[in-house]
Amino acid sequence: MEEKLQHLNSAGDVPNAASRDVAPKPELARTYAPGSKELRLTERELNGLLNMNTDLGKTVRLELERDAINAYLAVPIPKDFPIGGGKMFRARGRFRVSLGSNETPYAILEDVTVLGLSLPKDWLAGLKGENLLAEAVGEHNGKPAIRGMKSLHVVPGAIVLEVDD
Repeated sequence: MEEKLQHLNSAGDVPNAASRDVAPKPELARTYAPGSKELRLTERELNGLLNMNTDLGKTVRLELERDAINAYLAVPIPKDFPIGGGKMFRARGRFRVSLGSNETPYAILEDVTVLGLSLPKDWLAGLKGENLLAEAVGEHNGKPAIRGMKSLHVVPGAIVLEVDD
């Protein structure tokens, strides 16, 4: 993951004034090479990003299966809380993720389980079974807002995004 982040950070680097005065050595001259059409983020990289960039890394763990993301949550309950104080609150959820037939990405909340009970849709403000990305990716002028994606799918251990030519 670190290598991918360094690559992204260095892509926008502009040589400083001192380096412009020095002609590149012929053996170090770079040639343009087109980038890949596929971005693959592994389960380990995603969990690492959560841990590195947010506090969620301490409480949330993601597992990737075919076209699904399973999220596991473990949060300590404050000791002064009247029910279960000092214990861990554990929950899990499952999201179906893919690229729809109209080339629009979707993420559908399939299930949330707390204390072994699969919560009903009404308890989840009607979100269960709904596309959580619908408004974010929506349409603009009658076309999908996000275009240029050839495929988006989750495979065991990774999320794979492939872009068009």
